[in-house]
Amino acid sequence: MESVTTSARMLNTTGPENDADEVWAEEDDNFDGWEEAQVPSRALFPDDSTSFESAEQALEHAKAQGCDLRALVTRLQLDSFQVLRLINYIRRPSTSPRPTPASVMALTGHEAFLQDDKELQPVSGYEEDGLLQLDLADESTNDDPAAELQMLRQAYNELRRQYAERIGITSDVAQQDTSATAAPSSASRNVDAQYFESYAGHDIHQTMIADSVRTLSYAKFLLSPENAHLLRGKTVMDVGCGSGILSLFCARAGAKQVLAIDASPVAARAEANVRENGFSHVVRVYRGKMEELDTQLASYVGQVDVLVSEWMGYFLLYESMLPSVLYARDRYLRPEGILAPSHSRMLLAAATDCGVLCERQRFWQDVYGFRMPSMTEGLMDEAATEEVEAEAIVSDAATICDLPLETLPVKQPEFVSPFRVTVQRDCTVHGFVSWFDTWFAPSPRLPFDALPPVTVSPVQPSDVHGLTLHGSQVVAPPNSASQGEVVSFTTSPFGKQTHWKQTIFLLKTPIDAKQGTTIQGEIRVVAAQSNERELDVELHYGVDEDKRPAGEKRVATRMIQVYSVR
Repeated sequence: MESVTTSARMLNTTGPENDADEVWAEEDDNFDGWEEAQVPSRALFPDDSTSFESAEQALEHAKAQGCDLRALVTRLQLDSFQVLRLINYIRRPSTSPRPTPASVMALTGHEAFLQDDKELQPVSGYEEDGLLQLDLADESTNDDPAAELQMLRQAYNELRRQYAERIGITSDVAQQDTSATAAPSSASRNVDAQYFESYAGHDIHQTMIADSVRTLSYAKFLLSPENAHLLRGKTVMDVGCGSGILSLFCARAGAKQVLAIDASPVAARAEANVRENGFSHVVRVYRGKMEELDTQLASYVGQVDVLVSEWMGYFLLYESMLPSVLYARDRYLRPEGILAPSHSRMLLAAATDCGVLCERQRFWQDVYGFRMPSMTEGLMDEAATEEVEAEAIVSDAATICDLPLETLPVKQPEFVSPFRVTVQRDCTVHGFVSWFDTWFAPSPRLPFDALPPVTVSPVQPSDVHGLTLHGSQVVAPPNSASQGEVVSFTTSPFGKQTHWKQTIFLLKTPIDAKQGTTIQGEIRVVAAQSNERELDVELHYGVDEDKRPAGEKRVATRMIQVYSVR
């Protein structure tokens, strides 16, 4: 379909009319003699009868009224047809309610009339209006060469994909797609390649998405009417997009564009999921490690409004994905942009054996009538990831690490933290259990003490706005402005179990404790030297003997145990 816009131009010649062909022949491909015609225009809004000598004057008049049409076209990245539909929609007498400068500037780009070809029909009285002859879409593209190059590259890749589907080589082309599935840099380390490859299958993504605590918490924050102002019409980046579920939530929330990033081959599946649900015009998938996409994402530096990521691993920090998120934060997020999530907290408590903690060790005591104690060698040196019953926790919980994600330095967090827990009943302490809490704050730079207590009761589907929508449907705009809604969840034994479960550090020497016994010590967490995505943990601990009988000599004993988180 050819463009229905025109740029009125006049040949500036002084000779007779029949000399024009000679001028054209002599100056072929030279446009120095062309001038923009000044086409009269009427005011943009039909309730204003003012006329102007040029379209530029009409644009300035609308801008003075609060409607900067040129800026709006650039922000929404409207094409030439959409600009025409927009102008006709504003002027058409049947449009209800009547558009105002404020309502036009509040558009998100997802409005149905922007895709309705009926709006291409001229409005009576405006057929030759100068505003219709300005190609504002072309201006907005030319203002940003990097963005134009990216659009051309993606259009090219889309054509390649469609051609490949016709001849049956979709999978091969998908692996070569430079916007969504370009192969990772050859400089990527083997450990990275193995890590990203582990996310290529579908089982791991089903496990994560089926974790309702995880997925519904993200959905509640992203789709909440209270948080609509954070996403509607905004640019969002999803780091480690996986199947694309969080990117699709953002698109459903009304985001203008979503940049979905993943270094795993699952990026091809994410792109297919986006296409299947009709959101290809909003979500763009890029395959590659976050730190290696600077060229492809150059036009988005400092332009992202919301950065969303599900980066958390077992014991929160396992897999070491957080540095990539922090890199994206510093390079692409606006100074007042929103991180989702924004805060995480790691906790530690003492635990007794309620059937799970020591099960792996007990298993080898009787294996179909045989004892196999050799199989337990090194067992105490590895942290275990298991579901721990709430009844197994026998002390209060100590915070061992607060992660204010908006201000952390761009590196894998490593920390040394003292802890002190008090046993709440007579028992044998067989180990320590760790979990993490996570918050999504709708305002930047909130300190931890400004956050509400973490939510223990899990989010229910009925708590999530717009969860019943399907395909490319977008949630309705909110009725009023809001300060935003904080969402949080816990991975503790006191809430609904998650796929993260809890991390168990079994003690080689259990502690016989009385109610009120205090265990204090220090935990040290560093990246493993053998594999930077794994962790080494040291626990230094001892029992507080301050309550010893009077006159009894105090003997301070501190135990040290080393664990690997693999």
